[in-house]
Amino acid sequence: MYLIHARLRAKGEVSLPERFEEEICRQEVEPASIEHVVLHDDLPGIPVLGLFVAARNLVEAERAAETACLRVLMPEGLAASWELVTCEAAFVAEFYKRLLAGPQCP
Repeated sequence: MYLIHARLRAKGEVSLPERFEEEICRQEVEPASIEHVVLHDDLPGIPVLGLFVAARNLVEAERAAETACLRVLMPEGLAASWELVTCEAAFVAEFYKRLLAGPQCP
């Protein structure tokens, strides 16, 4: 399971449509599968989708997430007024800081 972040940008003053996350989950992206999607709209105008993707490797997971998003963002898609900015594995800085710190001694 991989967490992929997809950053979106509006092509105008529009809101993401209802059911957006559900529509991305419905996309067939074999051999991977989109298991869950969470919308983070902390930054105005730049929502981030967290896609949990079951895949054999990271490349396959990123490709599946990008494919699912682009299908929904196509001109005839549910969210045609939006564009995909980036779609890549989430970087969790705290995890890597702990690795670099080395083992903790009592």
